[in-house]
Amino acid sequence: MSKTVQAYFQTENDAESAKADLQSLSVQREMVEAIPGDVDLTPVVPVAGSANTGGGTFNFTEVITPKHDREEALSDKRHLTHVLHFSVKEEEYERAVGVIKDHNGHMNRNDLDDE
Repeated sequence: MSKTVQAYFQTENDAESAKADLQSLSVQREMVEAIPGDVDLTPVVPVAGSANTGGGTFNFTEVITPKHDREEALSDKRHLTHVLHFSVKEEEYERAVGVIKDHNGHMNRNDLDDE
């Protein structure tokens, strides 16, 4: 069985680089695209800061109430510009998450909790 993954990155280059590194795994239907402006990124957290992947710290209040800059723009998540979609075999899921972490990717917190 396989899992569908969406990982968010700061640049298209970061997403494409992660996609290239994922080729060592059994990934399918991989695609990089720009994140539409109306996507709710509230549940998206850095993989490096998730409780399940170790390392980093996770500040849940910043996900619930993200920081805003002086113009009240959402500053914490606006830096995410591209999303990488792919499917991976369940037995390789943790390795795929490791690749995303290595490329400073972000994922939906619920997907990380499913590990």
